[in-house]
Amino acid sequence: MAKFVESRRRFLKSLIPVVAGIVGLGKFLSPRLPTGTAQVSVPVADVPIRGALVLPGEGIAVTQLEGGRFTALDLTCTHLGCRVRADEKGFTCPCHGSRFDSRGRVLTGPAAAPLHRLEAGIRDGVVHITGNRRA
Repeated sequence: MAKFVESRRRFLKSLIPVVAGIVGLGKFLSPRLPTGTAQVSVPVADVPIRGALVLPGEGIAVTQLEGGRFTALDLTCTHLGCRVRADEKGFTCPCHGSRFDSRGRVLTGPAAAPLHRLEAGIRDGVVHITGNRRA
């Protein structure tokens, strides 16, 4: 009986790191959900034509498309939540290589969903950005 109790204790002790690892892995692999509201304003003149103005502290990029239209994108990759980087062709995820165009659409995976778009409206020469951000 004593041998059984000791082996049971040893078994239960060995389960602790396994359970902790599963919980940690689940946190890492779960998709990130919207976690906050963005309210940012930038002058229209600061956003390059056919380019992106990255707001690093906000995790947002504002792009000026053809015809003076603006879009705001959350820079969180939709694959596993890494922060994408702006480049001359759009955005690239440094973690797994997903590529997005200047509108946030997926060019190459592994990401399957486009970058999350935020509301971008122009008033008095200023782009006002609102919406839910991702973690």
